[in-house]
Amino acid sequence: IPKTIGVSIPMKATFFMTYIMVDGWAGIASEILRLKALVIYHLKNMFLVKTERDREHAMDPGSIGVPENLPKLQLYFLLGLVYAVVSPLLLPFIIIFFGFAFLVYRHQ
Repeated sequence: IPKTIGVSIPMKATFFMTYIMVDGWAGIASEILRLKALVIYHLKNMFLVKTERDREHAMDPGSIGVPENLPKLQLYFLLGLVYAVVSPLLLPFIIIFFGFAFLVYRHQ
């Protein structure tokens, strides 16, 4: 079993590199936009806002969605831990992801 795992885990490193680039980096870029909150704000602004206090309430963007984002961050951290020893080629992609995530979540 250890030999099988030792052979198969490094073979999957290219998949996880692609996964981090596509899902991780694109997810962080979409988190900057917060498109859902933007659309909801404009819909509220068009149909529900009648006073200045309503406008302030409509501008509240809400939370950053910790229950949706935390498992992804934990997955990327786990991938970084597993592949740090087995295939260190994955580490720069993980470091770039967490750098982007730090910049995005710091300002959100």
